[in-house]
Order: sequence, then C-alpha cells, then structure tokens
Amino acid sequence: MLKNLSTKTRWAIGAACALVFLVVCAVIVYAANYSGRALPGTTVAGTSVEGMTRDQVVSTVTARADATNVTLMVEGKATTASLNEAGISLDAEATADEAMKGSTSLFSFVGALFTNRTVEPVTTVSEDSIKKLAATANSTLTSEMKDAQVIIAPDEESFTFTPAQNGNGIAPDEVAAAVKEAGATLTSVTKDVSVSQMEPSITTSDAERAADKANELLDTQIEISDGIDTFYAERSDKVQWFEFLTKDDGTLDEPSISTVKVADWVNALASTTDVKPENRVENVDSSGNVLTTAREGKKGLKTNNTEEITKGVVAAMSDGKAYEGLFHYDDVEPGSETKQVAEGTENLVYQPCAARTPTVASTRPKASRGSPTSPAPTRCTAPPGVPPSGGAATAAPTAA
Repeated sequence: MLKNLSTKTRWAIGAACALVFLVVCAVIVYAANYSGRALPGTTVAGTSVEGMTRDQVVSTVTARADATNVTLMVEGKATTASLNEAGISLDAEATADEAMKGSTSLFSFVGALFTNRTVEPVTTVSEDSIKKLAATANSTLTSEMKDAQVIIAPDEESFTFTPAQNGNGIAPDEVAAAVKEAGATLTSVTKDVSVSQMEPSITTSDAERAADKANELLDTQIEISDGIDTFYAERSDKVQWFEFLTKDDGTLDEPSISTVKVADWVNALASTTDVKPENRVENVDSSGNVLTTAREGKKGLKTNNTEEITKGVVAAMSDGKAYEGLFHYDDVEPGSETKQVAEGTENLVYQPCAARTPTVASTRPKASRGSPTSPAPTRCTAPPGVPPSGGAATAAPTAA
C-alpha cells in the first residue's frame, strides 16, 4: 500500500512516526530521570544544575556563594571580603525555585531538549556593606580621605565629631561593580581600583551641625510610668537611639531616631514591671490524690502597649517634645502544680508572700530608671520545724 503513496507522503508519514517516537522516548527519559529535577540545559550563574533536585541546587549555589570572595587591589595592597561581607546576600531557596521551574511539566522537558535556560542568582545588595568595604580599602592608603563623623563623646551622654580630611580615595562605583559582578557570577573577583584625589562628602561643619542638633534633642524628657513607679530615660540611654545616615549623594542627613533601638529600651523596661503569675499549689499524697489546696493561684501582669509607647517616644525625640507614657497590662492566668506531703500535714495553711502589683490608680515618688522607689521586701515566716518555701504555714498539726 505504501508503494502507491507519493514520495512526499511517505516522507510526511516517516517524520510523523519519528516525532511520535521522539515524544515516547522523551516521556521515558523524563519519567526515569527528570521528574522533580532541574531540566536539561539549566544553568545557574554559568554552572549546570540539570538533573539536580531542589535541595541539591540549594546546596550547590550556597557552597558557591560561601566560596566567593571580593578582592580589591589598591596601590598593590589587597583588601579581601567574603561575598556576604561585601554586601551580597544570596537567597538560595528562591534561586532553586527559579531553577526548578517547569520540572514537573513534560512539555517543558521536551522544549528543554532544544533550548538552554540560564538562571541568575536571586540576591539582595547592601549598599552600606559596599561602602564599608570601600572604606576598609581606603584605610590602606598612605594619604586617606576621611569624611567627618558624629560620634558619642567620652562622657557617653552627648555627641561630638571628628573633622574631615582631604586625601586620596578609591572610586566607589568601581567597588560596587566588582561586588555585583561576584554576586551575579558566584565567582571570586579581584579588581584593581583606581586612586584619585578626593574631597570629603561629609564636611566638618556638617558633622558639627548634626552633633549640635542631636545634643539639643537629648534634652527631651522621656518618662514612663507603670502606675506605681515613674522611669526616666537618661541621656546615656538616649544617645544610643540616634542614627546619623547619609543621603544618596553621600552628604550627611538630619539626625534620626532608630525605632529598633528605642523598642529594645522600652521592651527591657517593660519586662522589669511585669508580674509573674503564681501557680496554684495542691497537696497530694503518694498516689497523686489531691488532699488540700496549699495555695490559690494568683494572676500575673504582662505589658501590652510597648509598640504604642515606642512610637510615642520616637515621635517625641524626633520633635524635641517631652513625652509621658503609661504601661497597660493584660492578666496572665496562673498554672498549677502539685506538692507531695507527708500524711497528717496536708492541713497546714500555706501563706505566700504578697506580690508587687502595679495599679494605674496609685503612684509613688518619681525615681530614675534602674532605681525605682520600691517597698521593703515582705518576709514570710514558718512555724518551728517547717522550712519556708515561697510561703509559710501558720498552724502546726495537733498531736494525737
């Protein structure tokens, strides 16, 4: 029958059969080797990952990133940093996800037999880290250009500044290019960077003006009460809250207050005013049967508005306006515990020491942070022969 067909028709049938055969082979190969694996022709930063599982891709790109360094050559002196130190953070999970796209599709597999696919590493760039690397390389110069800086004064309660210095410096654009090249290729890069006479971006007068502005803001009074005691932020606390950031052109911006640093201070202060709950204590015999309640549980208190307080402090410090805050609390339910007692002692009365409980209605004389006015500690006593254990018994068993 095929003899009666034209040559063109026979060629068409042959091509169709070949295509079907190719598809069948592709299905077999795909099912055997590539289901859930990177497709043929897939590379990440120039290195093949075809046939790898997702975990293997993660491991491979992570190892390459860890082995990648950036070296800056400045007047024959080398400054080397790891890829992460230089300012490139690799997201190995996201990179692997990109490499695995289409790995569950037969049609994508067939297409991959005829095309190659290049995946770029998924990274984030820290401009601050790049600037630090450039500054480290600059420090190797015999005549280094230095920007003026605002620093904490020796008294640790105010700001002062270091003056600017004219001198040589390296081109920051060249440093950034070397770092980004290493991040894109996951390959170590060595770069000879040029040196030229440079003027500071941050002048002495700029730093002096910023230090004076920050010192004015340090006079802002910040007080927070828990309903019993009032706590004040000392100048030594507030100097830690300031940040002196630069604009895109490298010049000094206005002093700013770090929300993170203020939050750390507020949370630490709040934790000192929280009250831990006292668990309910039940006397049990050797079989675990409850005999009596030795102590009723008492609720604790946990601050619930530290975020609100933090925002208020940041706003007040930024504007130079006094701030008064008040902690609010949620009740913390007590737990329970058991205490095995000897037969005949279960009726001893258990009296715990009184706990300090903040209330909004009562106040005490104001005190500085870290030294709040507090009542003298309550002492608990126990009857003869019964040692105190967070509380005391007030009656002894009657002799038979």
